[in-house]
Amino acid sequence: MARVTELTIKGYRSIRDKVPIRFPENTPIVLVGENNTGKSNIVRALDLILGEWWPGNREPDDHEFWDRTPSSGPIEICTNMDGITDKYNNPINCFRWSYDQSAPPDEKCKFHVITDTSEFRISSDIRDKCVCVLVGADRRLSYQLSYSTKWTFLSKLMHKFHDHLTQDEDRVNRLKQEFECVKEIFKEVSEFANFQSELSSQFQDMFRGMSYGLQIDFSAYDPSNYFHSLRLLPEEGGQTRTFEELGTGQEQLLALAFAQAYAKAFYGGIILVIEEPEAHLHPLAQQWLARKVTQMANDGLQIVLTTHSPAFVDLLSQEGIVLVRKSDGATTVKQLSADELAKYCIQHGADPNRTNSKTVLPFYAASTTQEILNGLFAKKIVLVEGPTESLTLPVYLTKVGLDVAKEGIAVIPVMGKGNLAKWWRFFTAYGIPTFLTFDNDTKEDDDEKKRKDALATIGISEESEVENIISLDDWYIDDNYCIFGRDFEQTMRNSFPPYEQLEKEAKQTIGDSKPLVARHVAEILKLNKEDTGWAKFEDLKQRLGNLRATDFSQSQEQALSDDDLPFE
Repeated sequence: MARVTELTIKGYRSIRDKVPIRFPENTPIVLVGENNTGKSNIVRALDLILGEWWPGNREPDDHEFWDRTPSSGPIEICTNMDGITDKYNNPINCFRWSYDQSAPPDEKCKFHVITDTSEFRISSDIRDKCVCVLVGADRRLSYQLSYSTKWTFLSKLMHKFHDHLTQDEDRVNRLKQEFECVKEIFKEVSEFANFQSELSSQFQDMFRGMSYGLQIDFSAYDPSNYFHSLRLLPEEGGQTRTFEELGTGQEQLLALAFAQAYAKAFYGGIILVIEEPEAHLHPLAQQWLARKVTQMANDGLQIVLTTHSPAFVDLLSQEGIVLVRKSDGATTVKQLSADELAKYCIQHGADPNRTNSKTVLPFYAASTTQEILNGLFAKKIVLVEGPTESLTLPVYLTKVGLDVAKEGIAVIPVMGKGNLAKWWRFFTAYGIPTFLTFDNDTKEDDDEKKRKDALATIGISEESEVENIISLDDWYIDDNYCIFGRDFEQTMRNSFPPYEQLEKEAKQTIGDSKPLVARHVAEILKLNKEDTGWAKFEDLKQRLGNLRATDFSQSQEQALSDDDLPFE
C-alpha cells in the first residue's frame, strides 16, 4: 500500500526554514505544543499537496508565504513516498509542490513527481494512490452529513460514489431501465398524477411567454444518479434519531467513524488528519478515542493528529510525537527516534548498560502520568518532587507576579527525587527549558544517589560542589535548580513567620493532608515584604523568567561521532 515516509515544508505560512517530519510505520503522528506555534500550518501543507483538491495551478494568497510576503522566497512542500510506481514500474520517491513568485508565469507553480532517474508533472491517477482526508475542527454531523457545500463529508462521499458507479456503462443502463419501471409505479398514485397535471396547467395559464417553469424531478430516486439522493441519519436502539438529539461529543465520534470508513473505502494509500480530536469529549472518552486511534494506526492507516490533550500522547509511540514550537517567530519541530532519545539520555548521565533504543520507551511509558505529559504543551517546565510543591509553587509565584498558567510554565510532580533526572533528560531532549527543584530530606535518599544523579544531569558533578549543595539546610536558588533546604514545609515555616500558626489552623478544618494544607496556607498567606520568603520567590521568579533551553556543550558534541549525535 502507498504511504508517506516523510513530509518536508519550507517557506509556507509560519514555516520559514525547512521542517522535516518522519512518518514511522504503524504509528500515529501527534503534533503537540503550545497554541499558535504552527501545528495547523503543517496540517494545511499536507492537505495542500495530498488533499482532495488539485493544487497544480494554485496561486497562494499572500498570507500563505513566509512572513506574509510573496518575495520572501518560494514555497516548497514535499512528501517522500513508498509503494508507488510510475507507468514504467519505476518507484516514485517524492511528490513535490512548489510556488516561486519570482519565476516566469508558466514556471511559478510546479507539481511534480520525482523518481531515481526523472522528474515530471504529476497525474491525477498517480496522486490518487495516496490521499489526505482532513477532518477539521468543525465536525458537526448535521453539517458534515449534508449537501450544504461541496466540501462536506457527504458531498465528497457522493461525488466519489457517483464517479465509481458511472464507470461501468452497462451498470448505468441497467439502473436506468429499472428506474423507468419505478416511475410507472409513481404514476399509479392518482393524487400525484392530478397534482402534476394541475401544476402544468397553472403554469401555462399564469406565465404565458416565459421560457422557464417548474417540472417534477425524480432524480433523487434515480439509482444511476445517487449524488444528492443518499442520506445518513443517526440511529439508536433501532430507531432513527435527529442530529439535534445528539450531544456534540457523540456527533464528533460518529463524524470520525464516517471519515475513517470513507478513507478506507475509496482510496488505497490514506492519511487521515484529525484536528483536535479531544474537542467536546470528556476525559474518559478522550482516552478511549486515543486507544482507537492507536489501533487504527496499527491496522495500517496513516494518521496525523493535532492535539492539546495529553490523552493522545503515548510514549510507546514516541517516535510519532512531533513537538512544534516557534523560534524567532518561525515554526520549528523536534521529533526523536527511540535511538536518539536513548543516546541523549546516556549523554546526560543515564546508565549506558541499561539504556538503549529497546528499553528507553518502556522505561518512560511505565512511569508517565497525564500531569507529566502536560510538559509537552508548555513553554517551560519546573520539575518538583511531589504534589505539595506542585500545588503550592504556582500560588506563591502568582503572588509575586508570575502567573505560571498564563506564561505557559508547567509545574510537574514526578513522584520522588529518583525521577527528577529522568524527566529532565526527556524534556530537555525536546528542547523545552526545564528547571529542577528538590529538598535535602534524606528519607528516600539516605545514600545521596538520587540527588547526585539529578545534579550530574544538569552538569554539576564536581565532588566538593555537590557535597556542599546536598548538605544545605537553607533555601538556595540557582539559574537551573532550587534547593528547598532540608525540608520544603520547614523551609516555608522558617521563611514566613505566620506560616506555622496558619498551618495548625488549616489542619483543624482540612485534615492532615500535607499537600492540601500547604496549598491552603499559601492561598491565605499575606504578602509581606518583610518576610524573607517573598524575596526568595521574587528571586525564583526572575530565574524562571531567564530560563533557556540547555544546549550541548562543545566538549559533549566532540565526544560523540557524527553518527552518534542525537540531533543534526
